[in-house]
Amino acid sequence: MRYVYYLIEIGDALALVTVLVLLLRGHSRKFWALLVYVIWELLSNVALQGFDLLYNGAVVSASSSAEAVRWYARLYWMNDVIVDLLRFLLVIGLMYRATSGPKRASVGRILSGIVVVALVLPFLLFPMFPMGPKPWIEGTWFNSTSELLNFGAAIMNLVLWGVLLADRKRDPQLTVVSIGLGVVVTGAAISYGFRYLIPPEAQFIPNIFLMLTQLVGWSIWCRAFWPAHGRQPALDPTAGNAMPPA
Repeated sequence: MRYVYYLIEIGDALALVTVLVLLLRGHSRKFWALLVYVIWELLSNVALQGFDLLYNGAVVSASSSAEAVRWYARLYWMNDVIVDLLRFLLVIGLMYRATSGPKRASVGRILSGIVVVALVLPFLLFPMFPMGPKPWIEGTWFNSTSELLNFGAAIMNLVLWGVLLADRKRDPQLTVVSIGLGVVVTGAAISYGFRYLIPPEAQFIPNIFLMLTQLVGWSIWCRAFWPAHGRQPALDPTAGNAMPPA
C-alpha cells in the first residue's frame, strides 16, 4: 500500500507542477488566485515531506522523536486548514469573476459576507479544547474545520456551475477550471466525511480517494491551460490548376 501512496503522490506532484508551468506561461494574470493556491500547495507539500524525511531519517532519542511527531501533526493540520481556506476563497473569486452587469457590486457584497461567515463559523461550531485547556488546539477542530470549508466550497461551486451554464457568453476556460476545482473540493469533503465512519485501520481508503480526486482535478486544470495549437486547413493540390471562370 505504501507504494500505491508513492505512485499517486508522484502523479499529484507532476500534475501540480504542470499546472504551475502552464499558468506562468500566460495565464497568471487572469488566474492569479489559482496561481497563489498552486504555489502554496507545492511549497507546503515539499516542506512537510522534507520535515517527515528529516525526523524519520535522524537518529534521535525517543522524547525528541515524539516531539517531532507532535510538531509534524501541528504543521500538517495548520496547512490543511490553510489549503482548504484557499480553495474556498478560490471558488468565491471565480464566482465574482463569472458575474457581470449591474448586479456585480451586490453579488460582491454577498460573497464578502459569505467569506466572513466561513471564517467565523468554525470557532462557533467546533470546540477547540473539548477535553479542557491544552497547549495546542485539538486535531478534531482542524478536521471539522477542513470538512466545513470543503463542503461549503463544493456547494458554492455548484452555484458557480449554475451561473456559468446560465450565461450564454460564459468563458469556456473558466468553466473547465471550475469543473476541476469542483472535483477537488467535493473529493476532499467526501473523504473527510468518511473518516468519521471508517475504523482507524481503514483510514487509507479515504486518503487514497482524496489523492485520486486531487489528481483528477489538477489534470482537468492542465487541460484548461494546455496550449491549443491551431492547424491550417490542408490546401487542395488541384486548386492552383483550376481554370478561372469565364
